[in-house]
Amino acid sequence: MTLRITGLSSGMDIDSMVKTLMKAEQGKRDKLVKQQTSITWKQEAYRDVATSLVDFRINKLSKYGTMADMTAKKAEVTGNTAAVAITSTGSTAVNSMSVTVEKVALSARGVYDTHLTGDDPSLASIYDVSTPANNKFVVNGKEFAFSDTDTMSSVIARINADKDVNATVMYANGKLSVTNNKTGDLGSGANAVISAPGFTEITASRVNGQNAEYTVNGLSMTSTTNNVTVNGVGMQLKAETGANGPSTVSTTVDADKILSTIKSFISDYNAILDQVNGKLHEQVFRDYQPLTTDEEEAMSDKQVELWETKAKSGLLSNDSILSSMVSNMRATMVTGFDLGGGKSTSIQAIGITTGQWTDYGKLVIQDEDKLRQAIIDDPDSVAKLFTGTGANPSDPTSTDSGIFTKLSTNVASTLKSLTDKAGTSSYSTDKNGAFIASSLLSEQLRSIGTQITDMDAMLKRKEDQYYAQFSAMETAMNKYSSQASAFSSYQ
Repeated sequence: MTLRITGLSSGMDIDSMVKTLMKAEQGKRDKLVKQQTSITWKQEAYRDVATSLVDFRINKLSKYGTMADMTAKKAEVTGNTAAVAITSTGSTAVNSMSVTVEKVALSARGVYDTHLTGDDPSLASIYDVSTPANNKFVVNGKEFAFSDTDTMSSVIARINADKDVNATVMYANGKLSVTNNKTGDLGSGANAVISAPGFTEITASRVNGQNAEYTVNGLSMTSTTNNVTVNGVGMQLKAETGANGPSTVSTTVDADKILSTIKSFISDYNAILDQVNGKLHEQVFRDYQPLTTDEEEAMSDKQVELWETKAKSGLLSNDSILSSMVSNMRATMVTGFDLGGGKSTSIQAIGITTGQWTDYGKLVIQDEDKLRQAIIDDPDSVAKLFTGTGANPSDPTSTDSGIFTKLSTNVASTLKSLTDKAGTSSYSTDKNGAFIASSLLSEQLRSIGTQITDMDAMLKRKEDQYYAQFSAMETAMNKYSSQASAFSSYQ
């Protein structure tokens, strides 16, 4: 530890003098800190872009790339609409089906007279004190014991909660019903039988389980449920056709859904271009560098905020990685897709353009009617343009991918480059995630950090040296002053 004597003999402000002498040396350190801050900001700017690209590739392009979104079909029922209803459409083909319902599926049901009265009678009156083993309900072969303190509702609650029984039991006005939770002729396990002391079945109310029987385009079919799927179309068989004639189920292209999917994709695509192009064309303020702590202290909070806004502007201006990605994205949008047989298609052919040059490649639906008609007339070609992948129909030795696959490949390559340079993740959308230590910018930050540490040690030694020199001067002056006082005392 260096002993510091600060101006006791000389009367000089040694601290201020040392601070002034250290200022030139401190400037070298400040330059390193500014470089460190600038690189940190740049990493964060890259991460903002990278997280958006990950979201675009993983959460959006993968969703748009499913055939269900780009080949959507819709179905409707005409004719006898009371017999059949549409529940879902997973069909990839346009078709028409004539459906006749001969029988609907039924659940087995039994109704019993309990000979009890009241809304929720006590079971004490049927409790067999002499033979406790008789005190039980048996539902479809499973036993539920009851005590003399049970009521009808407490036992029914236990039965209905038991998934193994798979039945629904109800009580009203002395009558009790048990209904199998599944429809169809399921055998003895679905007989909906319940027994208890004194209960008698009302045979006229029994319903046996029944399978649905229906005919589609002349083919007879059966099902244990009324919810069936034929040619990818989910249907509910609601009633027997009877004399009302067959139901006609027609499947057609869902142009509205496909158009909505394309619009949603264009919106997400343009948002990415807006963000990236905004960074690439952001103004650079070269006179605004990161502030040191001393510089910040000399400003108000608002001044610091405004300064840093300009200092951070243009960090990714003309960045080669992002520029290359945008160029490839724009090239993808103007490249057609080979359909084979001498046919091809492109976004321009279906009414989509890349807008004005000032839009930097953003997509615009120039003619929505043309796009809708293209979807209706040739939905497979439109789907292939966006989702196609595999062998090129015109050249089996090569492959030709649709827009979504090409964009995904391009973005994945960009994310890899950003990982190598800035240490950003290729899979995470966490804007606070750690940077990969082996990246170029992380290595630079590590190197600058080492230089700053070395510089701090050097500055400490330099400062101690200055104080040591001034301390020596003070000691010498103090010694001279003492000698002068001694000499003057002899006069």
